[in-house]
Amino acid sequence: MERILRNSEAPEIIPCDFSSPLLFYPIRHHSPVCSFQLVRTIEEYKPDIVLIEGPENANGLIPVLTDENTTLPAAFYYFYKDTKKLVSDDAKDYKCYYPFVYSSPEYNALVSAKKLNIPAKFIDLPYCEILIATAENNGLRKNSDKHSYADDSYLVQNRFYEKICEKTGLRSFEEFWEKYFETAGIFLTPQQFIKQMHTYCRFTRDDVSQEEMIADGTSARENHMAVRIIEAMQEYRRVLVVTGGFHCIGLYNLVNSGKKIKSPRLHKMPETHHGCFPMAYSYEAADALHGYSSGMSFPYFYDCAMKKLLESNSPEGVYNGITLDFLVRTQKEAVKKDIAVSIADITSAHTLMNGLAALRNAKECGISELFDGVISTFIKGERTVSTSIPLDILSKLATGDKIGAIGDKSHVPPLITDFEKNCKKLNIKYETAVPKNIENALFTSAKGMETSRFLHRMDFLGTGFAKMLKGPDLHKNKDRSRVREEWKYRRTPNVDACLIDHTTDGFTIEEACSSVAARKLMSERRCETAAQISVDCFLMGIPMQQAELAQIEDILINDGDFFSVGRGMHSFEILYSLQNLYGFEDKSSLAHLTRCFDKLVSSLPSMANTPPERGEECITVMKYMYGIVGNILSERLDDFRQALITMSEAPAKEPSVFGAAMGILYSIEPERRDDAENAMKGYLRGSPEIKKQGAEYLKGLFGTARDIVLIDDRFLRMTDELVQSMDYEDFLEILPSLRLSFSCFTPNEIQSTAEIIAGMYNSDGGDITDMPAVDERLFFFGEKLDREIFALMGKEDMLE
Repeated sequence: MERILRNSEAPEIIPCDFSSPLLFYPIRHHSPVCSFQLVRTIEEYKPDIVLIEGPENANGLIPVLTDENTTLPAAFYYFYKDTKKLVSDDAKDYKCYYPFVYSSPEYNALVSAKKLNIPAKFIDLPYCEILIATAENNGLRKNSDKHSYADDSYLVQNRFYEKICEKTGLRSFEEFWEKYFETAGIFLTPQQFIKQMHTYCRFTRDDVSQEEMIADGTSARENHMAVRIIEAMQEYRRVLVVTGGFHCIGLYNLVNSGKKIKSPRLHKMPETHHGCFPMAYSYEAADALHGYSSGMSFPYFYDCAMKKLLESNSPEGVYNGITLDFLVRTQKEAVKKDIAVSIADITSAHTLMNGLAALRNAKECGISELFDGVISTFIKGERTVSTSIPLDILSKLATGDKIGAIGDKSHVPPLITDFEKNCKKLNIKYETAVPKNIENALFTSAKGMETSRFLHRMDFLGTGFAKMLKGPDLHKNKDRSRVREEWKYRRTPNVDACLIDHTTDGFTIEEACSSVAARKLMSERRCETAAQISVDCFLMGIPMQQAELAQIEDILINDGDFFSVGRGMHSFEILYSLQNLYGFEDKSSLAHLTRCFDKLVSSLPSMANTPPERGEECITVMKYMYGIVGNILSERLDDFRQALITMSEAPAKEPSVFGAAMGILYSIEPERRDDAENAMKGYLRGSPEIKKQGAEYLKGLFGTARDIVLIDDRFLRMTDELVQSMDYEDFLEILPSLRLSFSCFTPNEIQSTAEIIAGMYNSDGGDITDMPAVDERLFFFGEKLDREIFALMGKEDMLE
C-alpha cells in the first residue's frame, strides 16, 4: 500500500493517538480485519463509552442483539410510514435492514463493550429522519429492491481504487481489499491499521462533492453524529467512535471546528408510523453477490475467519487454514454429487493457491486464491455448466445457508413468534434459507389440512414464504380433484419483514389474515375480487364475520359490471360445491351465488348485442348460469329460460352470443331445434357480410349444444353451404371461427362428424380424419411463434 501511495501527495490524516480523549475508528461494514483490529483497539484504548454509527432509535435493542441466545445473522428492521408526506408527496411506506454477522465491526464493538461493562450507543439519525434529509433517488431513497442502512458504496466504487487496480493488475475491488486489508491488515498493529484505513478513506472522500453528500443525507447524518460525540465527550473521559471509514474525516473536522454544530430538527411522529424491530437474517441476504450493496462477498467464509482470529493467539496461518478447510469441504460435497475430485486434486489446488498468493505478494491465501485453485484443478478442461459444479458448491459453502435467531423474544413481533410456533408444530423447517419441498395430503389427517391453511395464509399476506407447485387451484378452477398439494417454501429476511409490516393487523397469523381480508373488502367495489377474497378465506380456513358478509352483499348489489358479477358467481359456485368436501361450515356462498345469479338473469337480455371482442366472455357466463340451474338453483331454470328467449328476440344480436343462447334453449327444450336451424338459414340468405356472421353463430351454437350436430346432417349441410357460397378470401376470414366451432368436440364426436360429412360426399370417413402427421419440428416452431406473439401482446397468460 505504501508503494502505491508513494508518488501521491499525502492528504491530511486523522491522528491515531491512543492517549487522546477521542479516537475515531474507521470500518468497512462486515469486514473481519476491521472487527479483529477493533477488538484489539478496545482492549488497548480502554474507552469509557463506545459510539457506533447506526440509527439511535435502535439503542433499546442493543441488549437483544448481544444476548447470548441470539444467533447471527440478525438484523434491525426499520420502517417508516410517510403519511404526513415529509419525504415526498407519494406518502410511501419505507423500510430498510441493518444486518449483523459475526464479522461485523458494529457487533464486535457492542460485544466488547458488554464484556467491559461500559455503555455503547448508536448515534446516527433515526431512519425516518435520514429519509427526510435525503433527496429523491439518492442514498436510502434509491430505487432498489433491497434497502440497507449500511452503505459502503463510496469505499467500493471510486476512481482511487480503480487506479490502484490498474497499477497492480488486480481484477476487482474485493481482490484489492482482500490483498491489502483482510489478509495483510491482521498482521499490523491497531495503530498502523487505523492509519492505513484513514488514508484510503480520505482519498475516496476526495472523490465525492459536497453537493452529493447533501443530497444523499450524509451531511445531515454527520452533523447529528458530531453533536452526539460532543455530548459524550462532556460526560465521558475517553470516547471511541466507530463509523464507516468514509465518515471519519467529516466527523473529525466537525468536532474540531470550534463552531456550533446544527443538528437536523427531529420530527414528532406517532409510534405506529415508525419503529425498529430485531429479526432473523440470512447469510445469503447479507452477501454482496445477492444484491446487498454493503455486504462482503461470501459472508460465511469471513465469519469463519473472524471466529478463528478471535480464538487464535496469533493471526499467523488463519486464512491459510480457512481456505484449506473450504477446499476440502468443496471436494467432499462434489464427491456426493458424483463429481470426480480426488485427494490429489486437493493437493494440486492447495499448492496452486499458495503459489498464487506468493506470486501476488499476498500475506496468505484468500478467497480469490481459493476460487482460482478450484477453477484450475477441480474443473478439468473447458468450463461449462456441467463442469462448473464444484465452483457452484464452493460459492454456496462460502456464502452460507444459515438463518439466525433472536434470543430475547420480548422484542420480537408477535407475528414472527406465531410463525415460528406454527412451523414447529407442523414440522416445517424454517431455520435455513435453502428451499425445501413439502408434499401435503389434504384429507388423510387433520395436520394435512392445517398445513395447507397455514401455507395459504403466508401466501395471502404476501410473505413469499411458500408457493404451491401442485394442487387444487380454486382461483382458476383447475385440478379440483387433486387431494395432495406440493409446496416449495423458504425463509428469507423478506418473510420476517413482511410479518413485521403486518404487526398492527393481529397477534397471530390467522388474526392478521382476517384483518387484511376485511380491509381489502372495505376498499373493494368489484364482485369478482370480493369472491376471490372469499376463496382465499376458504383456503385459509378463516370464516368471515357478519360485517364482512354484509360488505360482500353490498358489493354484489352495487356492482353493475355483468362480467365481474359472472366471474364472481362462478367463484361462489366453486366455494359452495367444495365446502362440504373440506368440512367448512360457512354456507354464505350459496346466498352470494343466488344474489349474483338473479342479477345476471335480469341483465342477460341486454347482453344480446355484446361487443364482438367480449362475446366469448358473455358465452362463458351463460354457460356458468346454465350449469348452476342444472345443479344448484334448479328453481331458477324458468327465469333463465325466459331471459334467453327475450335475449334471442332482441333486434340486434352479436352472432356468437345469439348462437350460444339458441344452443342453451335447445338443450332446455329440444323442440327448439327448428328455431336454431331457421336462425342459421337466415344468415345463409343474407349478404356476404351476413354470411360471415353465420360462422360466429355456429361457434356459439356448437359451444353450448354440440350434440345438435350429431342428430342428423342438417347443420353440417348448412355449414357446407356456408363454405361453398363464399369466395376464397371470405373463407379465409371465417376459417378461425369455423375451427373454434368444432374445437369443443371430443375425439369420438369428431370421428362421428367426419363419418357424416363423408356420407354427404360419398367418401370414407378415414379420408377426412387420417391426415398425414405434422412434422414435430414444425409444431414446436409454431409454438415458439405463438409464445413470442403473445409476449409482444403482453398476454402470456393466454398460453397457460
